[in-house]
Amino acid sequence: MSRFFVFLISILISIPVFAQTYHDHLIRGLHLFSGHQYNAAAEAFSKAVALNPDHDDGWFRRGQAYLELGRHTEAISDFSKTISIRPAHGEAYYFRALAGIQKGNNGDALKDLNKALEIDSALVMAYLVRAEIAVKAGRNGEVLNDLNKAINLAPLNSNAYFMRARVLLRNGQAEKALEDLGQAIKFDPDNPEMRLERSQILLNIRMFSEAAEDMTIAIENGFDYAEMFQMRASAWFQAEMFSQAISDYTRLINTFRLRTEQNYFNRGLARLNTNDLSGACEDLRKAASLGHTEAEKRAGELCK
Repeated sequence: MSRFFVFLISILISIPVFAQTYHDHLIRGLHLFSGHQYNAAAEAFSKAVALNPDHDDGWFRRGQAYLELGRHTEAISDFSKTISIRPAHGEAYYFRALAGIQKGNNGDALKDLNKALEIDSALVMAYLVRAEIAVKAGRNGEVLNDLNKAINLAPLNSNAYFMRARVLLRNGQAEKALEDLGQAIKFDPDNPEMRLERSQILLNIRMFSEAAEDMTIAIENGFDYAEMFQMRASAWFQAEMFSQAISDYTRLINTFRLRTEQNYFNRGLARLNTNDLSGACEDLRKAASLGHTEAEKRAGELCK
């Protein structure tokens, strides 16, 4: 090895390694956070905080990562630190409220939400969360006020319409609730909870086929449990869409093993309406054997 090469190596070793800055760690943390790598993001934000503890972004971002990780006490601490550095940080109050709610501290959370909206009256989600707290406390007037503000600020927010629909429904305003659910579904058409909620109103006003269609979308998007098929079977039947009703009753009987006298009886009646006398008689006799009096009477009349 030449003397020159040894000299070059010694120079390279003596040069300090490039040190990452506060902003390097912050940007890395944001990238990890956006990829849902919350532990790694929290570590990156911790390094940023260590380098510049007087800057609010590092504390705020780490608080968000802790909140995603369910580390609510640490999240509250970081949001409080953010507020101590920048008292007019509306989002820090909002996120501290979320952490407080997770810990069951609704009173403190409400104070934080009020402060957040005092600082920034355009925080749509703060209105929605405050409305949720008011719902639980039974303060419907406050709920509607907050939801109206949220909708005015964000007219494409499906959750605001959905929440308002539920409040209106509790207040006996089914027609207005139906309008809001229509708006909510317009912006979030595959939401099973919204579809189920609307289907119940449609059933009450005897719009059976429309109710069944909403239930279908709810089922396709995860609400594929027996109770949904039971309700949809009834809706199809009342809409006189008997083939669809037969399909749902068959699923209830065969897949979910709900071999009840009523399911056999209802499928029997649906089969009668599709001119399947043999299948109808089989179902009516089965229902009768399980103790269904009307099925026994119908079988005696029809099935010779």
